[in-house]
Amino acid sequence: MAVAKSPEAKIIEDEMSMYRQLEAQQNHILSTRQSSLAQLRENEMVKDEMERLEEDAPVFKLVGPVLMRQDPDEAKQNVEKRIEFIRGEIKKSEAKIEENKKRMQEHGEKIMKLQGEMRSKAAEAAQAVYKQQTELEEPDE
Repeated sequence: MAVAKSPEAKIIEDEMSMYRQLEAQQNHILSTRQSSLAQLRENEMVKDEMERLEEDAPVFKLVGPVLMRQDPDEAKQNVEKRIEFIRGEIKKSEAKIEENKKRMQEHGEKIMKLQGEMRSKAAEAAQAVYKQQTELEEPDE
């Protein structure tokens, strides 16, 4: 036979479920941010290498399995645009991370509050039962 859950227990369970979902989202966002940071470092290294090139040095771009010659100025602009885009993605990720932290904290605090209320109710119920038992056991004089 299944035990019926109290409304408070159901609310706590729902809050825990929401907290776990936020935690999974947070992990995904952190992973995406980590990936973006790696791409940023890689593109900054490419930018540094391109700045060291002599003016007449050829620049090639890998297109599928073929290396195609590319205008050095165009290549530098493309790298700059990629760096800008990646930085924008990192900022978006960081904003989402902060938002999720706040939401997770709110849910965590709500869970702790509800659990505290349930413990108080359980303690009160236990005291009532104890009081009832001691009243029944007292001999009448």
